[in-house]
Order: sequence, then C-alpha cells, then structure tokens
Amino acid sequence: AQDLGGTALATCAGIFGSVTRIAGSVGAAALGVFLTAFFFFFICSRWGHMLGFMQTLIPERRRGTVIGLASKMDAVIAGFIRGRLTICAILMVYYSLGYWLIGLPAPLIIGPIIGVLATLPYAAGIGIPLGTVLLLASAPDDGFRSALWWAIAAPLLIHGIAQVLDDYILTPKIQGDRTGMNTPTILFASLAGGILMGFYGLLIAIPVAACIKIVLKEIVLPRVAAWAAGQANDPLPVSR
Repeated sequence: AQDLGGTALATCAGIFGSVTRIAGSVGAAALGVFLTAFFFFFICSRWGHMLGFMQTLIPERRRGTVIGLASKMDAVIAGFIRGRLTICAILMVYYSLGYWLIGLPAPLIIGPIIGVLATLPYAAGIGIPLGTVLLLASAPDDGFRSALWWAIAAPLLIHGIAQVLDDYILTPKIQGDRTGMNTPTILFASLAGGILMGFYGLLIAIPVAACIKIVLKEIVLPRVAAWAAGQANDPLPVSR
C-alpha cells in the first residue's frame, strides 16, 4: 500500500506538472497574441499623431532631408515585402506541380505549405524528409517509384531546383526590381547577412542593404563628390 501510494503520488505530481506547463505555454501565447493585437491597433489608430510627433523631434533645417530618406526607405522595405510575397506565390505553385509530378500524396496541400515555409531561410528543407517518408508510405508495388533511391532523390531534386530558382533567379530579379539593387549586390548582401548574423541576417540583409544604399547615394557620395571637386573641406583630419 505504501509503494502504491508513492507511485500514485508521483504520477499525480507528474500529471500536475505537465498540465501546469501546458497551461503556462498556452497562457503565454495568448498573452502575446493579445499584446500584439493591442499595440497594433493602438499604433494604427494613432499613426498620424505619432508621425507628427516624430517630425517635431527632427531639427527643422534637416527635416526635409530626413523625411525624404525615411520615405525612400519605407518604399524600399514595402517593395521587399511585396517581392517576397510574390516569390512565395511562385514557389507554392512550383512545389505543388513538382510534388504532383513525382507522385507525392496530397501535392495541393503539401506544396503550398512548403512554398510558404520557403519565405524563411532553410525552413523549406523539411520538405525533403517529409517527401521521402510520404513517397515510401504510398509507393506502388512495382516500378521505379517503389525504389528507395526514387523516394530519396525525387524530393531532393525538387528542393534543389527550388533553391537555385529562388537564390539565383527569383530573388535577384524580383527583389532587385523592387529594391533597386542589381544581382551581385543582392547576392553579396545575402551572403554577408548570413555570415554575420545567421538566420536573422538572411531575413533582413536585403532591406538593410537597400537602406544603406539610399544613405550612401543621397548623403555620402554627394559630399565625397563635392570634396573631390574642391567644393567642400576635407572630412578627414589628414595633414598635408
């Protein structure tokens, strides 16, 4: 009776701990959703007043320049988001068609899901093991589609083509048109962002590079050109 009582007590304690952790996770998620919606509504409803207040914090003689730069950066970031959504739609169609061609079950469900995940770096890679498992589970009794090599190679091929299509065709072309950057600049920005900041660097590399380009084009390069033409003082303390 003592052993049974101890076991029952330990089991109840474990169940209570699991329920408490689950309730805490659900509560934290609900609180996060509520706070996000609350501040989103507050910012949207008071956006005009916030812009007016922030403009008063800018020195008057610099206000036009700062607002002009902020407007250009806003347009670039908005174009980047629209371009990424366009790429996402194209990849959703591609994955759906590719999975249908290799015989994957439910391609119209799995394809759009993997296409949406492709907006995040490396997230679409989950389609490789998932596709292999589904192909093995639904393989016919005979034919090359029942072979193990097909279940492994087919999803890998679909994902590899999608990665090349995204990295070297869609992103440079669509994002380049939206952000005003050429293909080498976009590829360099993506590589630099991934090396310096990893996952988050890949997410923000292109819009950050586009904003830096605006600052260089609108502020830094004109001053350098004026200095080179002898119309401005040397900005560096270099003695002759």
